[in-house]
Amino acid sequence: MSTSSLPVTDDNLDPADDSARTGEDRYYITALARGLEVLSCFRSGDRSLSNQQIAERCGLPKSTITRITYTLTKLGYLVQLPDGGRFALGNATLALGSATLARMDVRQLARPLMHELAEFSGATVAIAVRDKLSMIYVEVSHSTAALALTLQVGSRIPLATSAIGRAYMARASEQEREEILDRARELDDQAYANVVAGLEKALADDREYGCATSFGDWQKDVNGIALGFRPVSGNSAMAINCGGPSTTLSREFLLNEVRPRLLELAQRLEGSAGR
Repeated sequence: MSTSSLPVTDDNLDPADDSARTGEDRYYITALARGLEVLSCFRSGDRSLSNQQIAERCGLPKSTITRITYTLTKLGYLVQLPDGGRFALGNATLALGSATLARMDVRQLARPLMHELAEFSGATVAIAVRDKLSMIYVEVSHSTAALALTLQVGSRIPLATSAIGRAYMARASEQEREEILDRARELDDQAYANVVAGLEKALADDREYGCATSFGDWQKDVNGIALGFRPVSGNSAMAINCGGPSTTLSREFLLNEVRPRLLELAQRLEGSAGR
């Protein structure tokens, strides 16, 4: 059955989800939220996804996903590939992402400073923002060192185990931390336990080092340190890291040599005299 011949109504979209809401939640539009969930389930390494893959990632019935991907394709947010069975992000999503990046003035200020630190450390330096239980890179500077990490703008990094995710949580407000914990709790027990452990580690490291760390916690052969900051331009909170293969970036080098420079860089981006 083709998407064009699907019935107009779809019980799987469950409009009752909206009618049962009360208070401020009555403004919540379930169908819109599910459409956005479909778009955000695409990861930086995904060239295309099938309806079945999208359904598994979103935890929704395939019939619901079929209607959502059909609608998003009509609007240009998805493109259906010639074989008819897979979808890729469309130009409309590119326009949204470009508009968001264009508003992040801090990226222009940060680029030369990040490049300088990347070359000094022989590592990768990146700025990221939070999306649910992940951090998404919005600016990256790579060292010319052959072993530097090859992550790019758009790469998604776990919040709980990465240095950059922990740095963000250490700087987040109590309200945002509660929102993060609630989201992890709704996902599953393991996600909640990981976030709790990551937050505890972030706060302990911040007290001891003034930054967050991840030495083999995200990937066993990757070390990194990071700091959360709020740009002087007033954008939402961000975090900046410096990391790379543990074979070339030891814990001691990162904490003793890189940390003072990363602290200074974050202060300049935040526009404050100190932390």
